[in-house]
Amino acid sequence: MGQIISGFGELLLRLTPQEHEDLIVQADALEVGFAGAEANILADLSHWGQATQFISVFPENPLGKKAMMFLNQNGVGTQNISMDKGRMGTYYIEHGTAIRGTHVTYDRKESSFSKWDLSENDWENFLENSSHFVVTGITPALSKNCQKSLLKGLKIAKKINCKTVFDLNFRRSLWSASAAKKSFSDILPYVNILLGNIGSVNDVFDTQIKIQNDFDALTDATKKAIDFVSELGNFETIGMTIRQQINANENVLGGIIKRGERIWSSLSIPTTIKDRLGGGDAFTAGVLHGTIMNWETQKILDFATAAFATTQTIKGDINYLNVKEILSVSEGNLLGHLKR
Repeated sequence: MGQIISGFGELLLRLTPQEHEDLIVQADALEVGFAGAEANILADLSHWGQATQFISVFPENPLGKKAMMFLNQNGVGTQNISMDKGRMGTYYIEHGTAIRGTHVTYDRKESSFSKWDLSENDWENFLENSSHFVVTGITPALSKNCQKSLLKGLKIAKKINCKTVFDLNFRRSLWSASAAKKSFSDILPYVNILLGNIGSVNDVFDTQIKIQNDFDALTDATKKAIDFVSELGNFETIGMTIRQQINANENVLGGIIKRGERIWSSLSIPTTIKDRLGGGDAFTAGVLHGTIMNWETQKILDFATAAFATTQTIKGDINYLNVKEILSVSEGNLLGHLKR
């Protein structure tokens, strides 16, 4: 088995008003980009020196070609990208400011990816040289086809001793909590590293853990969420993000990791938000990167939390900072000094 990190999911066309905080109804022009949770994770990892590949399908048209270029530019392997005559899913972002939150609108029904049907033989070929397999709760929300294909991939990963990474990533605009709970109950027995946040746990599993918008209270509540999901599988690592939201622009960010019976807590990082998307993906990437590098758990968590926070200061869904820069933030260098 090799050391390639494979991810399976849908890459979306990302459209955003050219003026950063404009609403769609105000916009005269939209900026074009690409993003998707699994692809974001792989791109972050590639920027930090890991070998990655994306498993997906794109439409055989200029959008598909541009998407392929996007992955290549970010160092993500495209050898297992298929092309067909379908359509690419799209999402529109209206960035929040002050008391107005960020809003995402999806247009992804009947996309090429949602109709893609994969066999066990496909998965054996795709994962042949993979050390880790990254998936999220967004993929099974897209179609029954995606649910079946994802489960086949997880079973093959387990068969070949490829470690699996799953971020709950519940999106209530894509499916119901009850449907997600049913699907996740099939997925979690195959998961080695589980990521999420208290919001997803409360929504999907109806845990009704009380949430207060205070960092210490959120930390305590997140520990309860971790204790709850610990009973749902045999996980090597559970990681969760913490977000105290002052307003749409100002957040305090953190994270928690559980391994065995021990829990580690991160530093808290006050962050001015440039782009609300991609932060949780960077946390997942950070946990996986540190794990592969065999760092001590506290270092893994602080790196993942710093990756989470710094991604929110960068336009787009990807963290373009290098490992050294992120480690500097993880060590408490939060003043943003001029570097030259």
